[in-house]
Amino acid sequence: MLKCQSVKYRTDKTFPTKTAEKQENIKKNRYKDIVPFDHTRVKLTLTTTKNDTDYINASFIKGASGSRAYIATQGPLPHTVLDFLRMLWEYNIKVGRACCLHST
Repeated sequence: MLKCQSVKYRTDKTFPTKTAEKQENIKKNRYKDIVPFDHTRVKLTLTTTKNDTDYINASFIKGASGSRAYIATQGPLPHTVLDFLRMLWEYNIKVGRACCLHST
């Protein structure tokens, strides 16, 4: 159901995903059909090299305490581990929890 809703939002352009669909960012998405919406995506500002960008496949999730209570992200790929660590550092993330959704 979640996947169908996500595809519908992207197809209808209800919530654009232009940044995730840029050529230089496509390779940073573990799953090509699960990408962050532009209005909720996490932006990276800390850079370690001139090739760093502000893109990571991660989204802010609203919680009871505010609109940026949680971050949902895909597990990093071998070439996105540094981006993942940059995100943890920049957003001062101290506790993480892995969750997997499986369709049956």
